[in-house]
Amino acid sequence: MLISGQRTDVELFRDVLRPGQVTHESTTSLSPWSVAGADPALDFHIGLTVPGVWHSWDTEPAGAHTRLWLANDTATSWASVDYDGRQAETFTVTQHGPRHLWDEVAAAHERWLLAGRPSIDRYGLTVTADAQKVWLDRPDNVMA
Repeated sequence: MLISGQRTDVELFRDVLRPGQVTHESTTSLSPWSVAGADPALDFHIGLTVPGVWHSWDTEPAGAHTRLWLANDTATSWASVDYDGRQAETFTVTQHGPRHLWDEVAAAHERWLLAGRPSIDRYGLTVTADAQKVWLDRPDNVMA
C-alpha cells in the first residue's frame, strides 16, 4: 500500500465515499492489524502487488470500535474492515467499486505467507526499455 509520502490528494470523506454507492458485505478472519503496519516486509509486498492503494485507521467510526479504510488513488474503489471491540475472530468487510480492495490485500497477504514471509532484501527489480518487473529471489519469479 502507498506510504503517506506517495499518497495522492484523495481524501476519504471528500472524494471516495459518496451517497448511493452499492456495497458488498462479507466477513473475514484476517485481522486488519495483520496487514496494515504490522510488518514492514509485508507492507512492502502489499505495496508492490496491490498497486495504487492507501490505508487509514479510524478509531471513532459509526457502528464499529475501530475501522481500517482502504481506498485506491483514483477514488473509484474502497473497502472498510471493522473491529467491533468485543471479539477478534471475525471482522466485517464492506467493499465498493470495480476493485475489491480487501480481497486483493488478503490475497497478497496469503501469497506473502506462502513465499515464507520474505524480507525486503529478497526482492529485485529488472528494468528494460519496454517494462519493469519486480521479482522475488530470482528474475523469473515476477511479483509485479
